[in-house]
Amino acid sequence: MPLIPKQAAIAVADMVDNCAKVKPGMNVLIIAANDGLHGGVNIVDQETVTWLHAVVVQRDADATVIWCDIPSRPAIIWGQGVDPSKAWRVPLVVANAMRAADVVISNAVDLTYEEELREIPDILAERKIKYARNMATTASLLSSNWGLTPYELVSEIRIQANAFAKPGAKWVMTHPNGSHIEGYVVKPEDMDDYAHYRDIGVYCPFPEGVWSSIRARDAEGVGIINEIGVIWARHIGVPCPFKQPVRVYIERGYIKKFEGGEEAETLTRFYKFISEYLGEAAYEVRGFHGGVHPSAILEPHQCPNAPYRHFIEHHHWSSFHFHMGNSRRAKDFPYLMHVSAELRGGDLKIGDHYVYRNGRITTADHPKVKAIAEKYKDRPGLEPERWLQTPR
Repeated sequence: MPLIPKQAAIAVADMVDNCAKVKPGMNVLIIAANDGLHGGVNIVDQETVTWLHAVVVQRDADATVIWCDIPSRPAIIWGQGVDPSKAWRVPLVVANAMRAADVVISNAVDLTYEEELREIPDILAERKIKYARNMATTASLLSSNWGLTPYELVSEIRIQANAFAKPGAKWVMTHPNGSHIEGYVVKPEDMDDYAHYRDIGVYCPFPEGVWSSIRARDAEGVGIINEIGVIWARHIGVPCPFKQPVRVYIERGYIKKFEGGEEAETLTRFYKFISEYLGEAAYEVRGFHGGVHPSAILEPHQCPNAPYRHFIEHHHWSSFHFHMGNSRRAKDFPYLMHVSAELRGGDLKIGDHYVYRNGRITTADHPKVKAIAEKYKDRPGLEPERWLQTPR
């Protein structure tokens, strides 16, 4: 096994200590999928899993590693003869191992907490099992500026963005491409406000990526989008990015129509199909939020898989989005519909405060964020351009 680069060692320790929060005596389950070693969607390498295992053991915790096969199935989940109410299932051995763990560290895209199967959060909820989603699943990703940026720093950018989302406040999204959408913030379902760190709930991703999804009502306007999140782009069957921009028309909190090229036609047919299972909620603009990471843009040599690079860029501090569709209330529907309509380089305002201004998140300038950055002068931070291998 190759020696671990110092950059990756720092990133793995950051992930285990500050994201997964592994403590002595814990039972820690590390999951990876075999297909990811050989060109599948669950991108991973053996070095990453080995390094995670070693650091967990060094923390005097008990580590178990499962390399699993994910059921082979069509990527597109709708169409003639398809019944999305009958989804694939988490392999039983994996599900039972998760139930026995104190902490799960997942390196598998297909086993994500909020973008694939409802079964995953249901399993975790049984015992409030901590679920750390490692997105830096290869040695090169761990060693990148994305992996090396301090988790504490990005978490503070995130929490300060959350603090702007006051229930009842008006929000406005605009973009140079002509997009203009506005609506109102709705109070979270299970707490009074959104300004909470990841110590509430079971889910935490590494690297930290987005501020909390903000519930919304009465959205109105037009969003002109060039892509949606890669996981549901695959499930719907549209390229990422699109061949031609799509105009999304929104009235009273619901999508009324799509206009554009092939992608608009596909989205129109998909939403009509899925509404047979979800009803009007299929068209609901349920919320919005965006990226918080200063270095979530990688070069092809760091991540040869183009869709996964787009997935990483979803978390960049220039990127925000609104969510198209809501399957949350349909408890018998097995998929977690997570169609994020991406906008990069625009403005997002909540109440009197800009969260994004001229293509950059404003909370990076908060005094608490700057104070944390001072602690990590030897790691990428608030001046990502200084750390680029290839200047842009």
